[in-house]
Amino acid sequence: MLTNQYVACVNQELERLLVFETVFKEYLHTCKNIEKGNCYASENFDRLRLYLSKNILRYNRFVEQCARITAPSGYETFNQRLIEGLRGIKNGVTMTLRAIEPDRLNTRLFDAGMAQQVEARADIDAAFAQIEVCV
Repeated sequence: MLTNQYVACVNQELERLLVFETVFKEYLHTCKNIEKGNCYASENFDRLRLYLSKNILRYNRFVEQCARITAPSGYETFNQRLIEGLRGIKNGVTMTLRAIEPDRLNTRLFDAGMAQQVEARADIDAAFAQIEVCV
């Protein structure tokens, strides 16, 4: 793949990542509201878990699609770090999903999943910072 094509592709990936992250943040915010009792009558852990799991499946397909992209020469390390970061987010979101039980939230597991997502985002940011140093 040519460098220009790769950069355009990565930009598209980042736009999609932003949408996924926005959706995940809303679900996780709603989860906290349900836990506090500050929610609509139709909002509950079971329904939230169902919707979140459907979006995680879509995100998993997105990550695997990104992983199939071949980076041009000079971008291999960046691409590998980007994919590892995307997978880290996937693991963190999956952990938060496991924390949503039918009638309560496992706060310890939820917080660990959130921390893993933050770490994965930092890894992605570091990958982009490394490109700036190399260019």
